[in-house]
Amino acid sequence: MTQTVPAEAKLRPAGTLRNPGVPAMYKHVAEAFVPVTYPRCVAEQLCTKCCGYCLSIDIAGVDKLLTFEDARAILRPADAGLRLRVEGQNLVVFCGVRMLLQGQLSAVATVDVRVVEWEPAGRVPFKTDGPSP
Repeated sequence: MTQTVPAEAKLRPAGTLRNPGVPAMYKHVAEAFVPVTYPRCVAEQLCTKCCGYCLSIDIAGVDKLLTFEDARAILRPADAGLRLRVEGQNLVVFCGVRMLLQGQLSAVATVDVRVVEWEPAGRVPFKTDGPSP
């Protein structure tokens, strides 16, 4: 299913909801680590697969930030795989973004998405993990 997104929506800064300039305070936050080879390439391909479903894709260092309506995802390549973080205001959208990432991940990498374990996360992305490449 193809989604038509207005041009002005693509320009919305990552981390804001419908009201530009207001930082997002997400109720639902989860992180997962997926072991993959060539994690930077996998992150790029995942962004390409998901671009039709999100409002914008931004780059912050090595992170890819995918902004959805009332949710966002952060993809961070690491030495041994890809770190994923999903933050959402609405539980349905939050779960939908997680499912979208898992489904598209299986299309771009050899990963058994059934073993992807989402863990509750804090306010700081990937706080307990070591440095990324």
